[in-house]
Amino acid sequence: MKIPSQVAEIVLRLHDDGSMSISGNVGDVHLAKGMLDSAREAVLNRLGKPSILEPHGAGLVIPNRMVDAPQNPVYPLVAEGSRA
Repeated sequence: MKIPSQVAEIVLRLHDDGSMSISGNVGDVHLAKGMLDSAREAVLNRLGKPSILEPHGAGLVIPNRMVDAPQNPVYPLVAEGSRA
């Protein structure tokens, strides 16, 4: 089975002061919007379906500091920038 080639990328960063930055293929507004919509749906699907006790699905926790994330061979972590 052939692994698909990457043709576009959007990177969202949440900084410790609460600000956000975006980089990547954001010049094509329709492509960027479609990618962000798909990413949003993927996140919502990972959180689970809403229920009576949790009408918005399971909560998504975003830490405001650096945290350790264990390496997983299914989702390998890639060193980036000055943290390499």
